[in-house]
Amino acid sequence: MLGQRSLGAHMKGVMPCARPALRPGNQRRSITVKAAASLRTEKFDYIVVGGGTAGCILANKLSADGNKKVLVLEAGPSGDAMEVAVPAGIARLFAHPVLDWGMSSVTQPQLVAREIYLARGRLLGGSSGTNATLYHRGTPADYDSWGLEGWTGKDVLDWFIKAECYADGPRPFHGQSGSMNVEQPRYQNVLHDEFFRAAAAAGVPANPDFNDWSRPQEGYGEFQVAQKKAERADTYRTYLKPAMGRDNLKVVTGARTTKVNVEKGSAGPLARGVEYATQQFGERYTAELAPGGEVLMCAGAVHTPHLLMLSGIGPASALLEHGLDVVANLPGVGANLQDHPAAVLAVRSKPEFEGLSVTSEIYDAKGNIRVGAVIKYLIGRNGPLATTGCDHGAFVRTSAAHSQPDLQMRFVPGCALVADGVKAYVAFGELKKQGCAWPGGITLQLLAIRAKSKGSVGLKAADPFTNPSININYFSDPEDLATLRNGVRFAREIVAQEPLHKLLEEETFPGERIASDTDIEEYVRRTVHSGNALVGTCAMGISPASGAVVSSADLKVFGVQGLRVVDASVLPRIPGGQTGAATVMVAERAAALLLGQTTIAPHREPVCA
Repeated sequence: MLGQRSLGAHMKGVMPCARPALRPGNQRRSITVKAAASLRTEKFDYIVVGGGTAGCILANKLSADGNKKVLVLEAGPSGDAMEVAVPAGIARLFAHPVLDWGMSSVTQPQLVAREIYLARGRLLGGSSGTNATLYHRGTPADYDSWGLEGWTGKDVLDWFIKAECYADGPRPFHGQSGSMNVEQPRYQNVLHDEFFRAAAAAGVPANPDFNDWSRPQEGYGEFQVAQKKAERADTYRTYLKPAMGRDNLKVVTGARTTKVNVEKGSAGPLARGVEYATQQFGERYTAELAPGGEVLMCAGAVHTPHLLMLSGIGPASALLEHGLDVVANLPGVGANLQDHPAAVLAVRSKPEFEGLSVTSEIYDAKGNIRVGAVIKYLIGRNGPLATTGCDHGAFVRTSAAHSQPDLQMRFVPGCALVADGVKAYVAFGELKKQGCAWPGGITLQLLAIRAKSKGSVGLKAADPFTNPSININYFSDPEDLATLRNGVRFAREIVAQEPLHKLLEEETFPGERIASDTDIEEYVRRTVHSGNALVGTCAMGISPASGAVVSSADLKVFGVQGLRVVDASVLPRIPGGQTGAATVMVAERAAALLLGQTTIAPHREPVCA
């Protein structure tokens, strides 16, 4: 019931090119050179590189009045697949052969020589089409900590509110007139209530709204979700799709940007357009800017710095090492990579309570989807298919030394099959082959929500079809490891409270024998995985000398005219919440800035590196 339907079923307004022949299993489309060649005769006011979370927003806003010609180039397909729309379909999106980039970090010696899988959406809507749909802004202090004029908590709150369309009635700190649909989770399970009671017994306060900035973030409660009537409300559905019929907007899928074309002139480097391809070894096409036009980089925290480096914009030493001409020496390109590292605690149910799990509500004893679950979803827009599984939980401080919560606990009313929360879905596929049911229980996914470790994105080669070198670098700051170690201990304390203890039987991960600090830290190193919140690799700031890549006043790339970055890569420090909300806020502000509807901060001439 969650299988992929035709990706062309809702493609009105989209010009599909052949999907790049990058990985086995990629499906091909038939309309190829015609779509690409037709762009040669046009020039655009804005070329949006990447039809992801931010790109879809810019495409809608910048094309709204009909005066500007906008082109969106997206490497992946449309976001209309059924498993994208249905929240429970997330189980099939990780490592998807078409809808995910299939990227991993370089080998991490500190993580028992493992490569960390990094889920990145490869479709219109980007990672907003493949994430857990959780809507968290973080706290005002997160934005105040950036130390950037125009980007304090007070400055950004209005933009969060303007972007939002909150479905559950007027509520302080929420908007109802924006395009980003947000609602309370529609699926409820008795295990959610028992978790809340257990958390309260362990001393955690209730929090009725984690996006209410009048109160501390700490507490347990429901996590709001970016959904509309239990359907994923990614930015493709909420922003781009309604704009598809506009004559001045062109969206080309299956078009992988390979380079920003920059002209070196007397006034300095100037972006003239982009180069892109529809298949790895095929012809390269160009899309050109009209006079005064701009290239808007919206390819995300991995691909935006990668493309900038391929275009000669980045650390000069790294560019020269790969034989690339240096257009602008910006050492901050690819640096400052941040994420939410995660670990899990999982406990099996007693046999008599296995039927309470969300997995038992979805799957029968042979691993097939229950008809009742489908009926609940189609008729009532509720039930277990209406959830990504982790929309209840808590934010806690694992140490009194922290002024804000350093740990997010995502409560899942189902038992993880393996300690890597992402690989659990692969493991379920093996269970299904054997005709076995998913065992009942609970899982707490623990995220270091304000992690301090920093990694990098770099070049492996000058070939745009060679994936970048991603050093995720978890635990380079030991405080992050301490957060997850203490998180495991606190999760055990919650599970030991009577409301949950009475239902549960055996701790499967990490297992009761993992008891000492040393053992828990070893478990975390062996099993840590990505919270899929990558940011920071083209950080905004006031000067390249401070490591910034774009100006915090206007998001323009330092030293290159006609080029801006508008995506998660500009966030200089990771906020303590899922980063999709912050990315939408940035894109909404950038669109208003480009349209002359707002300013961010006074422009100052940067101090060159």
